[in-house]
Amino acid sequence: MKARKWMMEYGVAMALTFLFAVILGHLPLFRETTVGKLRASDLVQFIGYGGVLAIAWLGARQLTAEPPDEWKWLVPYRALILPVTTFAIVSMAYGVVLYVCDPFLSKSGKGIYNWMFIAGIVATSAWLIVTWVRKCAQQVAEVESRRVSKQTA
Repeated sequence: MKARKWMMEYGVAMALTFLFAVILGHLPLFRETTVGKLRASDLVQFIGYGGVLAIAWLGARQLTAEPPDEWKWLVPYRALILPVTTFAIVSMAYGVVLYVCDPFLSKSGKGIYNWMFIAGIVATSAWLIVTWVRKCAQQVAEVESRRVSKQTA
């Protein structure tokens, strides 16, 4: 039951936020309205897609802290949830942040922007790998050895 509640809280919030970002971002009113170089549709999409990423990250934090009882298989991988989610979010955030930054970036500014995200993606990749090696690999091996010993007994 806890898994269903979790899915309803975070999953539905993410779906609705994404849906509103898509719909509002494509309405003529938002596409035609600008503030300087920035279109209202880009701002709405940035806020909406950024909101989806924020909700996903908060959901991952909650899932790491309190995994549902129905998802016992997730326990050995619990430490990986936040690094995997952060890696995915940093990778997707490149395009999301570009909605509001692109009109203002020069060629050299775009290069700096790209390198910032490259550094972020590499750092989250390293975090994910270190977490696997230091925490999850041991727990998965222990669960597997218990499973094998139960089958042979």
